[in-house]
Amino acid sequence: MESNPYNLGPPLDEKPSNYIDGDELFDLLKKNNIPLADKDNLPRFCNANDIKMQRLKRVGSGGTTPHIYKIPSQNKLEEIRDKMKNTTSSILGKKILIKKKAKILEIFDKAIDKTETKSSIADKVTKILGVSCNRKLVSRLLDSKRASKLEKLKRVS
Repeated sequence: MESNPYNLGPPLDEKPSNYIDGDELFDLLKKNNIPLADKDNLPRFCNANDIKMQRLKRVGSGGTTPHIYKIPSQNKLEEIRDKMKNTTSSILGKKILIKKKAKILEIFDKAIDKTETKSSIADKVTKILGVSCNRKLVSRLLDSKRASKLEKLKRVS
């Protein structure tokens, strides 16, 4: 029995000109600052990000059916990168989260007494880094890292 979880249709005999193989797609994503852990999850990644894919006929009887992927547009690559920036489970999202935490602490440490709130710090981080940040992250981080200095924040009633 043949497995076809993405309903790709019958395998093609040869690769069309506007399609690339998995290695080429992996390199294209890497070149466009979209890091992936490994090449094994490319079909799942492409399915989740609406990148069209097809199957090629396998040469021989062993191994898996090779997949080919339609070359994504520059707009599509930017959309994927922006989506990954705000997803903390992605590799790019984890890197951004480290930057967010550092920026939150930097803004808090530089703040003059009673001038900043957790929301204002979150807004500044969002503006500086260009990714979403909320007051809950600010609160959790400050409670764990700067608990003794929290009186420095302005209280909002």
